[in-house]
Amino acid sequence: MATALAPLPQLPVPTERFVDPQTGRVNQNWYQYLKRLDEHLREAEQRITALGG
Repeated sequence: MATALAPLPQLPVPTERFVDPQTGRVNQNWYQYLKRLDEHLREAEQRITALGG
């Protein structure tokens, strides 16, 4: 079955720190990736629910 889900963005470089040690905040690249992953999964869940699954 074909899908119209947008492709996920590329995973950030594995050597890139997840948390900035100076600020204690999640790295911007990782944050954007995780945000898009969340949106992707929610869209997939909505499609499954719409199909009655």
